[in-house]
Amino acid sequence: MWRWISAMLVTSVAGANLEASQQDGILKLLTADSAHGASSTTASSQGNASKMSKAKAKTTQMEDMVLLLAQQAKAAREASKNKDEDKEMEEMIEQLRQELKMMQTEINEAANTSNAACQAAYDNLTVGCPFYENDTLFLPEGFDGNFTPLREDHLSCRETLPQKKQDFESCHKIRASLVAQEQVLLDSFRSVNVFQSPDECLVTGTDVLAYLKAMRDHFGNKKIAWWADYYKLENVTKNITQWNCTEMEVSYYDQMTACENKQEKLEQIACEVHERTNESCTTMPACFEGKWSTYLTEVQSASSTIQDLKYEYRAIKRILCLLEAFVAEDLDAKIEECMAARFSASAVHSQCVDNHANVPKPAYTVPGICDTGVTAILHPDHENFNETEYASKGIHASRCLASCCTVDWYSWTLYGNVYVPASHIMIDQDLTEGQNKASYGSVEAAKAACEALGSVQCFGIYDANCDGASEESPVELVASPGLDLDQVNESSVGSCIYHMVLGSGTTTTTTIAEQCTWQLNISRSDEGFEKVWKTLTLEHQRFDEAFRFSGCDNAELPEASYCLGMGTENGVRVLKNREGHGVGTGSCCDSTTNKVIGEKRISCDGYLDEYTKHSKKYLTSTKLLRGTTYTTMAEAREACLRKGTKCWGIYDDKCDSVKFLLVDSQFNITSEKMMESVQGSCVYEKKAV
Repeated sequence: MWRWISAMLVTSVAGANLEASQQDGILKLLTADSAHGASSTTASSQGNASKMSKAKAKTTQMEDMVLLLAQQAKAAREASKNKDEDKEMEEMIEQLRQELKMMQTEINEAANTSNAACQAAYDNLTVGCPFYENDTLFLPEGFDGNFTPLREDHLSCRETLPQKKQDFESCHKIRASLVAQEQVLLDSFRSVNVFQSPDECLVTGTDVLAYLKAMRDHFGNKKIAWWADYYKLENVTKNITQWNCTEMEVSYYDQMTACENKQEKLEQIACEVHERTNESCTTMPACFEGKWSTYLTEVQSASSTIQDLKYEYRAIKRILCLLEAFVAEDLDAKIEECMAARFSASAVHSQCVDNHANVPKPAYTVPGICDTGVTAILHPDHENFNETEYASKGIHASRCLASCCTVDWYSWTLYGNVYVPASHIMIDQDLTEGQNKASYGSVEAAKAACEALGSVQCFGIYDANCDGASEESPVELVASPGLDLDQVNESSVGSCIYHMVLGSGTTTTTTIAEQCTWQLNISRSDEGFEKVWKTLTLEHQRFDEAFRFSGCDNAELPEASYCLGMGTENGVRVLKNREGHGVGTGSCCDSTTNKVIGEKRISCDGYLDEYTKHSKKYLTSTKLLRGTTYTTMAEAREACLRKGTKCWGIYDDKCDSVKFLLVDSQFNITSEKMMESVQGSCVYEKKAV
């Protein structure tokens, strides 16, 4: 009989042989159960409705199959009184009962897992998020928030600069005047030593004694004049040696450097205060809000899961009841009892979900500075920073070179009614001859191209109609060396030229190296900012680049995944250049911070910051770059590296470390082309990578 029942079950699909009234009764029973379950738990969202309907369909199918099995068992029991078959039926029911109990265990385990995930999100609501007070300030280490000492230190340094400059310039003028006097006296002294002819001593008559007396008087006067000029020359020469202007000039430039360092320190701290404030005021709310959002998501997910598990749990309880009906004396009455029963699913629950209504959103204090912003000092890149910090106090400051400043390396001046001959227009070698002028359909595109070439190659932009640029009437690049703007011909049609020059505060007159390799030493706060934590080598960076740590990344950079795995949700700290491009990473973005404590250029445009010395050699002035005189080797090396391929090396006149000049690379200097120096001059050749 059991084999026959099993066959009937296999050929039946979801209770297809049940009468319609019996199926309706089961569906009504399930509907009542679902309404009962919904009244005791949080209402589910529409997004979870499909999951619940699937669970409902699954349990309905299971119940229909067991109900069919009960009806078949009843029919078999009425048709046969074989006790062996009854025993076989009991064994089968026991197997089903054990399987259902295992399913109950799995349901409880699933509920515990869902509750654990929800509880973990609750326990993590504030983990890793910073707590601040209303008066919290986000200051760099070692800075107390008072900018007054920094301002006063910078001001006191700048106040003495004008006098120092006046002193060494006056010294040069006095020395130049004395040198001129010395030359006049030297010429006079030399003229006294010249005996033109005996006619200088001629007298009337032929008296020899009179002639000898005249000669004695003449040379006596010469002697007096000679000694007079000698003493004057000696006095002037002594005065010249006393006017040593080099020390004054070096003192001025040393103090200028010191003042610029003080200015940069003020501006760099201002940068860090603004950046730390912006970063902290952004990441703190994001941390709390993000964790709260994660918690709500876990609660909703756990609630949906528990609802599904409750459906399955009630179905199993009902199926167990129906299995009991198989061996009941009155099977129909027992089935009706099972169908009318309301089975509790209280054993399936989530403490985290149940307690959600009593969980408040974590409160946090937003520091006042997050609302007001930094008021102690403007951001150094602000358009009014120079006016409020320097100009209003009479300070002639250098341009900002702090890490957060955006520097415009070039400035443009418009000259109207200027005619530019075709011979000065730049040629693009990649274009067809006759149509190869370097032209652009917009002034901005032309400016970008000219700035990329640098002032050594590009003088400016020529606009034939001075009406802006278009594809039909493009502007053209003017090649360097450019025009003498004081000697150009006037335009009869109103043409104009945009002349490009390096921005204010820059003394360099050549292009900036395009590609430099930098070496940076990085520290971290938990190990001490003075200690090198790691060293980075950064290629393809600008010569006058500035680097700083700003912001965090938790998605794009591969290092971020490590920090996320360590429990730092903000990811890894990002090292950025002046343009805000990520060029490296620091430590994980938690309470630990990073700082660049050392940086140097290793090479630029294919040349190292290293030199080979050629002793007792000199070069003619025609092979030197004009306007590139430096008083220290360090300045000359930096300038030569800055000029990239334009600078071949450095020339030290007399090799006395007093005056350094840069060597032009266009002459292809070799050791064979250098001449022997009788003054002991030397030449330093820049090494290639």
